[in-house]
Amino acid sequence: MNRHEGPSFSDQRMICIALVFGIAMYAIVVGVILKMNEGIGLSDEPMEVLDTVALVVGITVAVVAMLIRWIFIKKAEATDKEHRARPRLLSRIIPLTIIEGGGLLAITIWMLNGNAVPSLAVACVLLSLAIALIPLTDPDANAG
Repeated sequence: MNRHEGPSFSDQRMICIALVFGIAMYAIVVGVILKMNEGIGLSDEPMEVLDTVALVVGITVAVVAMLIRWIFIKKAEATDKEHRARPRLLSRIIPLTIIEGGGLLAITIWMLNGNAVPSLAVACVLLSLAIALIPLTDPDANAG
């Protein structure tokens, strides 16, 4: 493997799936914790400002992740096939990790406040976006 090669496409897809799986598993754990606590958040008093934080961070994370994805995809398309592996990898992994951070924050806010709306809703939207970003086919498989 030379310095321009990276994980294979199937390896990249598995990394993306693992990132998404981590978000989903954390949400399930928090859901079980809240269920055992009769839906009451773990903080002494709900911090309503965190609901706003979940919304603002969720929107920001989604926009930034998609912008970064677009930038790296454009960079990959402008590069010859033998040097595309790194920008393709970055166009997949970086947006997902940014989305993961926003999703985990929203889920943590849900755990603290116990309010599904807006924090769990934001986490579900970010999780859906992360699922949509999982690559299904290799764009370079038939490219020249």
